[in-house]
Amino acid sequence: MNTKRKSDMTKNDQESFKLKLVKFRNYQGEDQILTYAEIEDEISQHKDRYKILLTYFPGLDHVDSMSGVEPGELIVISGPRKSGKTLLAQTLTQNFWRQGIHSLWFSYELTYRQFGYSFKKVETPVMLMPKKLKAYALEWVEDRIAEAVAKHGIQIVFIDHLHFLFDIAQARKPDIQIGQIMRYLKRIAIDGNVVIFLMCHFKKSGFDKEPDDSSFRDSSFIAQESDVGLILWRVRKKTTPNDAVLKVCYSRRTGAFERKISLCKDFLTGMLVEKPKEEGGMI
Repeated sequence: MNTKRKSDMTKNDQESFKLKLVKFRNYQGEDQILTYAEIEDEISQHKDRYKILLTYFPGLDHVDSMSGVEPGELIVISGPRKSGKTLLAQTLTQNFWRQGIHSLWFSYELTYRQFGYSFKKVETPVMLMPKKLKAYALEWVEDRIAEAVAKHGIQIVFIDHLHFLFDIAQARKPDIQIGQIMRYLKRIAIDGNVVIFLMCHFKKSGFDKEPDDSSFRDSSFIAQESDVGLILWRVRKKTTPNDAVLKVCYSRRTGAFERKISLCKDFLTGMLVEKPKEEGGMI
C-alpha cells in the first residue's frame, strides 16, 4: 500500500469520526455512555436483581470466602472423578430451593432417573430440566435458559458438564474454544441475571500436592474467565470415607483465595453438609 493511499484512508477515517461526533451527541440508546453515578442509581432502583444468594454452607457464605453467590457470576466446580461434584451441585439445588430459589439443570452425564436417586431421602426440590437434551449446542442452551427465566423466573443454572457443550474431537484448538465458551456463558449469566454453575473435568493427579485451579483440564481459560473456582476431593482415610474437602481456589468478587471447608455426607438426607468448626469445618 503506497503512502498516498494510506494518507487518504487516514483522512477518510478522521472525517468519518467527525460525523460520528455529530451523530452521537444526543444518543439515547440502551448502550449509551453513562456516568458511574447514573449506573449506581439504576442499580439502587433494582436492588432485588443483585441480591446475594446463600448456599447454606457457612464456609461458602462467610464474608472471608465466597460470601454467597451473586447473579451474573460463572462458577466452576471441578475435582477428581467420583469426588462428589454432582452431589455437591444437587445439594446446592436443595439448599437454594429451601429459600424459594429454583434451578435449571442440564444433566448430560446422568439419566433423569439416575439424577433423582440423590433426592430419595429428601423432598425433591422444584427444579427445571429440558424435556430432551441436545449436546454440542451452546445457542440451544442459551435459548432454554431464556425460556426458564421467562416462564419460571429461575435464578440458578447447573451444567454438567463443560465438555458436552462442544465436540472436543472436532476442535482444532480446544483450549481456545473453551475460552470462547466460557465468555459466552459469562455473557448469558449477566444478560439473564442468573448464576451459572459449570462442572468441568480435572487433570489426572496422584495428589502428591494439593490441587488448585491449574488442575482444571484442557484450558487455562476455565480459571481465567470464571468468577469462582471450586475444587472438591475426598479425604483418603478409612475412618472417614464420606468426608471431603471443598476448596475455594479464588473468588473475584470477594478476593478470597485458597479457602477450604470440610464436608461430609449426611446419612439421613443423602446430601452434603459442612462439618462443624470443632470437627474441622472451616480449614
